[in-house]
Amino acid sequence: MTDIISDSSAGLSAIELFAAQTAHDLNNLLTGILGNLELMQNRARRGGMAEFDDYLASARQAGSRAAHFTQRLLAFSGRDAQAAAPVALDAVIPRVIETLRATGLAIDMELAVGKDVLCSAPQLELALRELLDNAAQAAGMNGRITLRTEYAGDDAVISVTDTGPGMAADILRRATEPFFSTRTGGAGQGLGLAIVERFARRSGGTLELVSHEGEGTTARLRLPAIAP
Repeated sequence: MTDIISDSSAGLSAIELFAAQTAHDLNNLLTGILGNLELMQNRARRGGMAEFDDYLASARQAGSRAAHFTQRLLAFSGRDAQAAAPVALDAVIPRVIETLRATGLAIDMELAVGKDVLCSAPQLELALRELLDNAAQAAGMNGRITLRTEYAGDDAVISVTDTGPGMAADILRRATEPFFSTRTGGAGQGLGLAIVERFARRSGGTLELVSHEGEGTTARLRLPAIAP
């Protein structure tokens, strides 16, 4: 499948359309499932059936993870694209990082003061989360992650660097392919960098990956900047 995607824009469009249709169908199913689980949990609590509460809570958490996966599929497909508008990086980035720090993720931040970027704010937040999550998986428990911003000409550049093991050249070449991953297990593996690359392209920007084995990885998300 990945060879077809790499060599044919028509093949990629078909994959994106399939992802969008699947996400919409899953979202419709999950709406009913999560709604009924919430009703069951509330009734169990009112009825004094506390022994069921943990099971229902776990089921709702699993459903929420599945719902998040559908959002990522839609983001990959581009079918949920929102209109571009000026976005202040110094407002969006700290908000995303504080949310992730609350989960225990250690992130260093170096923000330059400069222009806004022109893109969809919700899609930028998702792209940042994908980059930081990918860096966290690469860096591991004892690694470090650094997010920097800088301005180069008419562009804003967001760099996320990790101290992980880095990637060999053959892996690096395929890193943004949809559903390509060297990791195993878990829904949505191989979507993160594909989501970011497509967001960058649709926003008039680029995603550049720099990595060498044993030297970590830097992802540079370049977006059009505008005067604030």
